[in-house]
Amino acid sequence: SGLDTAYLMTHPGVTSEGIRPSAFALPPVSLTFRALTFSMDTKDAQGNKVPKTILEPVSGHFAPGELIALMGPSGSGKTTLLDMLALKKTAEYGGEVWVNGRPRPQRRFRRIAAYVGQEDLMPAHWKVREAVRFNAVLKQPAARSVRKPDDWVGVLLETFGLTEVGDSMIGGEEVRGISGGQRRRVSLARGVAAQASLLFCDEPTSGLSATDAEVCIAALRTICKRLCVTCVVVIHQPRAEVAEMFDKLVLLASHPGRCVYCGPMKGAQAYWQERGFPVPVNVNPTDYFMDTVTPGTRCDQSDALVSAFERCQKPFVD
Repeated sequence: SGLDTAYLMTHPGVTSEGIRPSAFALPPVSLTFRALTFSMDTKDAQGNKVPKTILEPVSGHFAPGELIALMGPSGSGKTTLLDMLALKKTAEYGGEVWVNGRPRPQRRFRRIAAYVGQEDLMPAHWKVREAVRFNAVLKQPAARSVRKPDDWVGVLLETFGLTEVGDSMIGGEEVRGISGGQRRRVSLARGVAAQASLLFCDEPTSGLSATDAEVCIAALRTICKRLCVTCVVVIHQPRAEVAEMFDKLVLLASHPGRCVYCGPMKGAQAYWQERGFPVPVNVNPTDYFMDTVTPGTRCDQSDALVSAFERCQKPFVD
């Protein structure tokens, strides 16, 4: 029967292979993108328009139920890429996106995708269960209305480790409520409540303690595997224990944004070693990866790693 949700939330070290989809699993959705690129006009000292590339062409494929880490230093275009994938970018950009192998349908895409930003404003007097149920009822697709909202909300509260605080208030400046880590998980649960098979998260762990960040990513991994949600997460230098929960890593170099690695998280360390940049002993691998693509650091190897990607990975990604 696979591992149950409660066990997964309390044992984040469990490998993904042992996790089975639940009866509430959503329709599987894959996301494929090719040559996504973004430029904007800036002005030089004379006031003339000068095009500035923010993100050079990036391609990739995310399979159903995958948890993807999107990382890069400031100025790498990681949030720009997330917004393009989530259909949130209002400015014109280049490239193509496919859903389940077909061109992304603009109107229908919004029914199967949810975007969770860093701030989610909720009434302080709402209870946790109310907050999640509001999204579940408001956005419930007619085709899946046979599923009882309360059952679905119960599954989400359990998945995000919120069952025990289900009747607690969200809280705010004048109302005592749940913790910051729990509040962030309520935001994520509200995103999935719309029965979205695609979830895009912009730095869901920012401002959280190391423990709360680990619980947050453990919850995302659980919904990916148990509910078959494909989840793309912009995250800033996670701890080793957190990084290991991701299936895939997309790492960008900065100024302009260029892809350095797009592949399995568990294969990244070997990839860096094969390029001649082994991870030093007792160093968090993701910290080292970031150091090698951040301009100005002692370990900066951005250009070498971009060239290596063009030779070794890009032909297979494209």
